Amino acid sequence: MTNAEKAGAGAAAAAAGLCGAYTIIKHKNDLHFYHYEIKSPKLPEEFDGYKILHLSDLHSKNYGEEGEFLSEACFDFEPDMITFTGDLYSRNGNIFTIKRSLPLMKRLRRIAPVYYVWGNHEADMPRNARYMDSLLEHAGINVINNEHTRVYCGCSAVDIYGLSLESRFYKNADGGYRDLPAVSAKHIRSLLGEPDRNNFNILLAHTPMPFMQYAEWGADFVMAGHCHGGMIRLPGGIGLLSPERKLFPHFTKGLYRCRTEYGDHIMEVSAGLGKFRINNPEMVSVCVLRRSR
Repeated sequence: MTNAEKAGAGAAAAAAGLCGAYTIIKHKNDLHFYHYEIKSPKLPEEFDGYKILHLSDLHSKNYGEEGEFLSEACFDFEPDMITFTGDLYSRNGNIFTIKRSLPLMKRLRRIAPVYYVWGNHEADMPRNARYMDSLLEHAGINVINNEHTRVYCGCSAVDIYGLSLESRFYKNADGGYRDLPAVSAKHIRSLLGEPDRNNFNILLAHTPMPFMQYAEWGADFVMAGHCHGGMIRLPGGIGLLSPERKLFPHFTKGLYRCRTEYGDHIMEVSAGLGKFRINNPEMVSVCVLRRSR
């Protein structure tokens, strides 16, 4: 092979390497939008077609210098509300690193009202989380940890509850995951009070695991994250692993339904935006509320 041929082969290899690197980076930042219709006869007519954009588990991942890649993608859907169900940043962050998520949240707030609730990473570092809460609230973000608010459309309203569970429900004091306490409807009631079952109640909760308990408490529609889609998605849409190191968790991604004596209940679980993942693209959910007859 001549020197010219060697140079050409080297250039081709370098180009292929750059192309491969670009493909990896592009895939990593390739957001997938999932569209769901949430139907309920309890939903007021004025909310028929109301659009909620759901984000979760960012873990300080960057989508541009100020989150502009993510916020611009969200803007195109013209949501009426944006919800963020925890783990905006990771527990190993400090004050300076967790503040990197603030510009993104400000950008989202320019699109629609934003409602945010803690995840397990915020619960593990409450001092930093409370500081971040103050910055978010100053920016106009609705932080609803164990609180609720009423959202109006015309003369009708739905209730939005934000559940923030203590860290003991996610991890033991020794850092292990064995024999974690179960979340009961009674405990949820102690944190959130008794909902008005005549209203349409939306619950923002980081973990999807106690879905039946959420329903028994009175949630008509639950939005959750936490499981990162099972981290690795196997053929057939099966999630492999939960953050609690449990194989094949039941709730990982998409819509789930259950029924109680009070009626039907729906939960939408986001696979989230950050953390390690295989065959499991970053996810933004677009949930359109529909009044069923």
